[in-house]
Amino acid sequence: MKNILTQSLAKYFLPDGLTTSYSFDKGAESANMLNATRSATKLISHFFSPINALAGKPVFTVKSDAVVVHVFYYIPVVNQALNSNTVNNLGTALSSLFGRPVSLRLVKLHYPYLDSNILAQYIAMNTQDYTLVQIVRRIFGSISPVKNTESLNALASELPSHIVGIKVRVSGRLMMERSRPRQTVQTAQVGSFAKNNLALVDQASFTAKNKKGAFTVKVWIVQRAVV
Repeated sequence: MKNILTQSLAKYFLPDGLTTSYSFDKGAESANMLNATRSATKLISHFFSPINALAGKPVFTVKSDAVVVHVFYYIPVVNQALNSNTVNNLGTALSSLFGRPVSLRLVKLHYPYLDSNILAQYIAMNTQDYTLVQIVRRIFGSISPVKNTESLNALASELPSHIVGIKVRVSGRLMMERSRPRQTVQTAQVGSFAKNNLALVDQASFTAKNKKGAFTVKVWIVQRAVV
């Protein structure tokens, strides 16, 4: 059994120190569950990296006898899909980390701008081949932000909310752009960011490195509920 678990974890190139010890003490159990959640987040990230898929931030629902993990993901390559065998291996590894059965629920998104974490990674990935202007032009060109959700009928709409605005901010120097100062900050925006009680801001950031140094992509996606 130990050899099987070791082989499963090895497939995801886990760094040292991710193995969690469990205790039945309530305080220790809470701390161990937190450690297991952090380890699981890293494990999920390692799972998606080799197949060039982008994953959002996992959402963990911990129950007394099971753990439910929701993960949104996006695959830039058309017609590429997850391998069911590797997904099963991931589920087995997560069950071992939490010490209880894990229900892994992977939700595929058809557009990167539906999740802020995925969009930040998507923009960072494309900076190797395109300028920021080219990237945001392509993204914004496929989006039609809703200007007035009050005009939408909740019964007629298939979605509970709609995107009303997206803002992107990149700090640092990018590969496909002319030399700029190290503290360069570029911002692009589409849609509205007016305050509204029904608005929800989905925010994320992603830091990466290139030959010119480190750079950070920050994303804000504003959604408004249908009334």
